[in-house]
Amino acid sequence: MLELTIREGSFYQGGAPTYTAGAGFPRADERLAGLLLNHRVINGIFDDLSDTHDYDGDGRDDWAYPDTGRWDPERNTDLFVQAMPFWREHGVIAFTIGLQGGNPFISSPPPKGLSVEAVDASAFAPDGSLRPAFMARLGRILDQAKKLDMVPIVNYFYQGANRRVREECIEAAIENATLWLLERGSGAQGLIIDLANECPSGRYWPALQLPHIHNLIYYLKDTVDLYSNRTGREQHVYVGASLLPPYSIPENIARIPDAFLRAVDLLLPHGNKLSTAQIREGISALRERAYVVSGKMLPIVFNEDIQETPQDLSQDSGGDLEHLQVCIEEHVSWGNLIRSHQRVPCLDWAGGTAVQRAWFERTRQLAGPPKPPSSVLKFTHRI
Repeated sequence: MLELTIREGSFYQGGAPTYTAGAGFPRADERLAGLLLNHRVINGIFDDLSDTHDYDGDGRDDWAYPDTGRWDPERNTDLFVQAMPFWREHGVIAFTIGLQGGNPFISSPPPKGLSVEAVDASAFAPDGSLRPAFMARLGRILDQAKKLDMVPIVNYFYQGANRRVREECIEAAIENATLWLLERGSGAQGLIIDLANECPSGRYWPALQLPHIHNLIYYLKDTVDLYSNRTGREQHVYVGASLLPPYSIPENIARIPDAFLRAVDLLLPHGNKLSTAQIREGISALRERAYVVSGKMLPIVFNEDIQETPQDLSQDSGGDLEHLQVCIEEHVSWGNLIRSHQRVPCLDWAGGTAVQRAWFERTRQLAGPPKPPSSVLKFTHRI
């Protein structure tokens, strides 16, 4: 694997800026150097432990695959893992995967009468312990990412599921998930953690909300440091917590607590339903405010962006690719949320819809063809 590091607001792999020859992309647009093209594929380890999967009352499993009539979480993860080489071949080297998933329904918000909170898709049990089947699926994804020199962004908590963990067990959940990642060895080195998706949301336990989450960010970092001291193996992860789209607008950026900006290693805004002008203005305001408060040039990574859900729910939707262009011009990483990648079941993780194809065609144009990942090169050298 090529270990991820951050220097002066840019990402490096194996000591070289991302999307350069040293990081495996010799023909990439030079403006990509130091950035992460990414997408939100949050439900890669999804399962629903609720008593019923028939949320719309039609007598059928809402998550069933059309060809079998039943849901299969292992098939979901298998197809995800099989798609990952395609993503890298098309320049998408980072992805957000969630321990509590995300909205699995066909639209956002879910269709009338349906609730994300009713779905039990959490890798955490109520006491903060880890559910082995979920973590085994995550392990398969992380193993593949390591082989492909890809960058996982692991989201711990989702606003629609966080209260399935008892409030007094949130720290236990953070510690258990972090130690599980660290005990995997070098695969966790340089990992990005999104502690809480859209942490300003009032649906979170108070400790996970924007005014207080810096305390849990430090708790996670302390867990890493204690593990490093105990084992003699220095580990490092990069921690942030993503923001609601309104916090990409200058007047709301001014409301982000100083303590939050001092705690995070990177900024994870969301660009949903914003204009290109708002994206550009927000980048400037967020970068300036973070530097004034923290004294550091923090990298900015949009790890979710999607436009309005179309009236015809059979049509796919995703982020505005003009936002991608603005971000590249401003040296900011951008991530696409494509509805067909998030809904369950995902019937094609790699270019199955016109929206998916447009995304991968654009990223391939920008990144150019990659060299084989370092794991393949090392194997070739041994031969």
